[in-house]
Amino acid sequence: MLALRLYVAVLTLMFLLASVMTTGVGVLHAIVVVCAPLYLIIDVRQELRGLREFEVRVSSLSKLIDSCC
Repeated sequence: MLALRLYVAVLTLMFLLASVMTTGVGVLHAIVVVCAPLYLIIDVRQELRGLREFEVRVSSLSKLIDSCC
């Protein structure tokens, strides 16, 4: 997942750089440049939510193992 996020970030930066150097940033360019970071933010938030749920499961399992031993 990290590789995909880096790939999207680099593509966004390259697109922004290319559009600024050639024609300037128009409405369509701005939409593309804004949507890619928003996608990355939403993707990271979902992954963090999944990691929190995993942490809770591991914690409860650890407590169960400690109480049995």
